[in-house]
Amino acid sequence: MKLLQPLFYLFLFLSISIQSQNKEIHLIENYIKKSKELSQKNADSSFLYIKKGLHLATKINNDSLIAKTYLQYGSLYLLSNKFKEADSILKLNFNTTTIIPLHLKGQTWHNLATIEYKKQNFEKALELYVKAAKITKEAGNKKLLANTYTNIGVINARLENFKNAQKYLEKAIDFIHEDNPLQLQVLINLTAIYKQQKLFKKFESGILKAEKLAKKYNSKRALSIIYNNLSDYYTSDNPSFEKAVFYGKKAISLKKELSHSAYLSLPYNNLGHAYLKNEQYKKAIPYLDSALPNAKGLLKSYIYNNLKNAHLGLNNYKKAIHFTELKDKIKDSLNNAKQKEKVADITERYESEKKEQQINLLNTKNELQESKIHNQRNLLIGAALAIFLLGSLAFLWFKNQKTKQYLQQASLKHKLLQTQLNPHFLFHSLNNIQSFIYLNKKEESLNYLGNYSKLMRSIFDNSSTNFITINEDAEAMNAYLKLQHANFENNVEFSLEFAESISNFLIPPMFIQPYIENAIQHGIKNIENGKVSVNYNNKKEVIEVIIFDNGKGFETKNNNHLLEKKSSSNVITERIKNLQKTHNYTVKYQVESDINGTTVLLTFPKKQDM
Repeated sequence: MKLLQPLFYLFLFLSISIQSQNKEIHLIENYIKKSKELSQKNADSSFLYIKKGLHLATKINNDSLIAKTYLQYGSLYLLSNKFKEADSILKLNFNTTTIIPLHLKGQTWHNLATIEYKKQNFEKALELYVKAAKITKEAGNKKLLANTYTNIGVINARLENFKNAQKYLEKAIDFIHEDNPLQLQVLINLTAIYKQQKLFKKFESGILKAEKLAKKYNSKRALSIIYNNLSDYYTSDNPSFEKAVFYGKKAISLKKELSHSAYLSLPYNNLGHAYLKNEQYKKAIPYLDSALPNAKGLLKSYIYNNLKNAHLGLNNYKKAIHFTELKDKIKDSLNNAKQKEKVADITERYESEKKEQQINLLNTKNELQESKIHNQRNLLIGAALAIFLLGSLAFLWFKNQKTKQYLQQASLKHKLLQTQLNPHFLFHSLNNIQSFIYLNKKEESLNYLGNYSKLMRSIFDNSSTNFITINEDAEAMNAYLKLQHANFENNVEFSLEFAESISNFLIPPMFIQPYIENAIQHGIKNIENGKVSVNYNNKKEVIEVIIFDNGKGFETKNNNHLLEKKSSSNVITERIKNLQKTHNYTVKYQVESDINGTTVLLTFPKKQDM
């Protein structure tokens, strides 16, 4: 009896202890639940509840509950776009002393990937989502796995890896129950991928299924997206004017019901495009005009292009040219935005490096403060060396200033040389425009004006620029060739090609133009069936440009015919010298000519924007 009494008290103590701990666990779960409920409504209260939960979970030393509170804590910071804090909190789940279930590890990696996704570090996000998927699959958490696969698919779509996007979104569908609204979201994304890859049968069956689900869940937002996609599909991919208009109007109606005026630009443009394709220009214009106010970026460029074509169809050339110019400006601003992103990236890296340098300097300073100078003579020697170094630096600074002045003069001269273009050609182009207008050749005059405008824009915009992309140079040269083509009554053929892999490499603007001009004026001007070709090629260490004409040729020993005028030859020579001086950029050229024609080979160093 005496032995049973202590055992009874021990059992009673353990029972009370277990009940107390269960109560605390239940309380922590409630704190997490309450924090989630308030996360979208009241951030401060949501943070307060999760802090209470974390404090209690730490007190009872429950690893799983601590991990859950860290996950919710990180999610709150993520919702507030405080990525650094979210990252720090979530990584506490990988403390070596902590043992947490696999599904919580998978969720943690998923959330860390979401941070990178929101920061638009898509490659890093993809890497972390794949890691999350592997662990989540092992844990058997189908719901989380579906979410992770969906995000992997969406990122692949943004990176234009459409096959991978399709693969992961189809995987996600397999893990989502039909009653889960997530299936609707995935289906809409998946049908867009099918359409992109021209898998039209899959697109049609998928989008009809998505429509049924959207109606089932009464999701007007999803339906507006579906109808907008169907309107575009029946306009561009499977032409059916009646269906394109029908779905386009339904998409607009739903957006208006939802008061989504900011998102009306796309359906308005799609409906305007449908009327445009059906040559109903007057009906297209009001919709395209309505699309403009809230449109941005690439969509705005598409709308301007559609408006240009609509006014062209109505023979309103003045407005057509106006919208062509607006479209070009948008293109320029999009390029500038990309350039700003590059500059921001460089600045951020520089700032990081600068901070590291400052830390190193502070460490060095502390070390110096700890040491003592015992030898006076060493101090005097140091002072003498300092004076010598200062003198040397002053001399080098003076010399550097002189060099800078010289290089600035060379650079200025270089930029002035870029603006030289044969005045005869410019006057002749203006005469051609006048002739087209006089002969009432409206379409020819509009096309000619467009190419003339493009070439002039390139010349003026790049007259103070040392380098432009090959894509920009090729556009300018293509416009130049089209203008020259109008000067020939006999049969001629001009062609220009470049490899996409080198489109973003840099070369000096208007550098190859004199060689093309020479090929036209001295190569094919007085022959039948003349041909001039321009090819930009990607070689191992250089960019190679080949200009060929099938003229009668000349003796390559005598380079007087290399360029149309001696002044042009001098300009090229000066530009090559100045590029070498100012940018250490070496341009080489060689000429081969015989009775079958003339080939000019120019080689440029591979240079990219830093």
